[in-house]
Amino acid sequence: MSLFNKKKKGNNANGDSDSDQLQDFIDLTKTNVITLAESIDNVTSSVDEALQDTSSVTNVVQDVAKSTDQQLSLVHNTTDKVEQLHTTVDAITESINHVQQLAAGSNEAVIKGQQNLDTYKEHITEITKSMQNTANFIGILRENITEIADTIKLIVRISDQLNMLSMNSSIEAARAGEAGRGFSVVSQQITVLSNDTKARIGSINEILKKIIDSSGNVENSINESMEDLNESNEIFTDTLNSFEDITNKNAAVLDKIQNIGKEINNISHVAQSTSEMGQQLTESAQSISEMTEHVNTIMDQEKNSFSRISSSIDGLQFMLGRLEGLVNKYNKDIRPVSRTSPTTIKIGVVMPFGHEFWQQVREGVVYATKEVARKNCEVDFMPIEDITLSKYVDAVNKCIDQKYAGIAMVGYYEELAALVDKAAARGIPCITFNSEFETPCKRLTFVGQNAYDSGVIAADTIASKMGERGNLLVVTSDRSITNHELRRSGFNETISKYRGIKTVGLIECHDSNDEAYELVKQFISKDKNVDAVFVVAGGQAGTVQALAEFGLTGKVKVVLYDFMKDNLEAISKGSVTAAIGQDPFRQGHDPIIYLFNNAMTGEVPPEKNMWTKIDVVDKNNVANYLN
Repeated sequence: MSLFNKKKKGNNANGDSDSDQLQDFIDLTKTNVITLAESIDNVTSSVDEALQDTSSVTNVVQDVAKSTDQQLSLVHNTTDKVEQLHTTVDAITESINHVQQLAAGSNEAVIKGQQNLDTYKEHITEITKSMQNTANFIGILRENITEIADTIKLIVRISDQLNMLSMNSSIEAARAGEAGRGFSVVSQQITVLSNDTKARIGSINEILKKIIDSSGNVENSINESMEDLNESNEIFTDTLNSFEDITNKNAAVLDKIQNIGKEINNISHVAQSTSEMGQQLTESAQSISEMTEHVNTIMDQEKNSFSRISSSIDGLQFMLGRLEGLVNKYNKDIRPVSRTSPTTIKIGVVMPFGHEFWQQVREGVVYATKEVARKNCEVDFMPIEDITLSKYVDAVNKCIDQKYAGIAMVGYYEELAALVDKAAARGIPCITFNSEFETPCKRLTFVGQNAYDSGVIAADTIASKMGERGNLLVVTSDRSITNHELRRSGFNETISKYRGIKTVGLIECHDSNDEAYELVKQFISKDKNVDAVFVVAGGQAGTVQALAEFGLTGKVKVVLYDFMKDNLEAISKGSVTAAIGQDPFRQGHDPIIYLFNNAMTGEVPPEKNMWTKIDVVDKNNVANYLN
């Protein structure tokens, strides 16, 4: 049993006696043992993983080396084939270029032929127009000849009339005798003229008939020629259309050939690039092959290094064992009984986690876990990071349902007291630590600081630092938390004895630094004269920050709880005056040992409240805790 646990009240010794210094040294050594043990475990695990990884890497590297050799052979074959492809592509490129030239020449010839056909069609069109004009002229000529024939017929009729008239004149002239002789001569001349006219008219008719016959033949010939020309024109039109189609298709073919030529050129460039890349790949494969050999050598060296590290770890573990033995030799804390459980038993630990204070509590849990692990006992650490009643209830019920050998829990919520009785009814003992219920329950004991006494010590400390006079601000967490209210109760009853000190305000920050920061700023900004601040629980950093923004660092005395690194450094720098410790290591350690001993022998803790020690750290002794 710890000497400190025998004390009903906490003490505020600052480590003056040799016994206290020895105990502080042992406590610090235990913490270092835990840190060193965890570090060794981590290093051992890392080395084991590294060795496995190294072996895996070595195997992989060897596989890579084999694959690299195979790839190197494949690369050579691929490079040769790429070279062949490149040569073939060059030949195709030459053929395509030749075909392209032929196609271009053919296209020019087709275009020229199309142009000639266009010219020929224009000439045919002109000839057709000329022949049409000739046909029109012959038609007009026939019309004129017809008119001439009609005129000739009129002349013939007139000649016949003249001849008839001449005949009548001759008859009359004969009757007239000598007087009509001259007229008879005229009549004879008219008859001669008439006959001569008819004779000439006959010749003209024959000529006109021949002209008409010839013009008819010419007209027929022209019509036939026109029909032939029209047929030829249609044929030439079709031919011209064919040439246009040929021209368009030839142009498309030429365009495609040009595109093929471009693609072939691209393929040629790609083949050339691929050939160059193949050469580079060959060089890279050769380099990889050399590197894998180098890596194999390094892996062998790494294995040797890890072997040396493993040997060093073995030495550290041996040294750690001797250190633990030395600690146990002078250790006055409660220890597990010598008996080992025939079957594996479990102890559950339900507590908040995340804040640095709870990490210090966990160090005690880890140390106790190592102690009982040798005795076939497992500790199920159940951290509650999001502190809610439902999560606490779930964790405790799990321990009850799985019939754990014991349960250690922080008594944050009064509702948990009923679960303690539920567990006890099923033969599962419970121990509370750090915070206690107001509701009576069947717990074995409470392990933690005497909250009331710590409040008394805090009041005496802050009164001393204030010179027993001035204005005091109290920052608490939540007035529903029993443990914190017990601290404040002891503080208030003691501080009231100092007549020169006046409490000017009470702030609830609900363990929030942000809330504490805002509320303390608001309080001071209202021209409140504050000489000291007592922080009952959380909100410590927020309070210190608010004071700093008003330039009150070092001027306003600040007393708070727990030996976290930030608090100790703040004491060293002067922004915090003093801190009250509550021995978090034993709060995590002792409940597990008590529960194990109870499971093995039925032994119960000697008292219903196993108080942990109360220490005060200020600028006079803070160096002992920082070093």
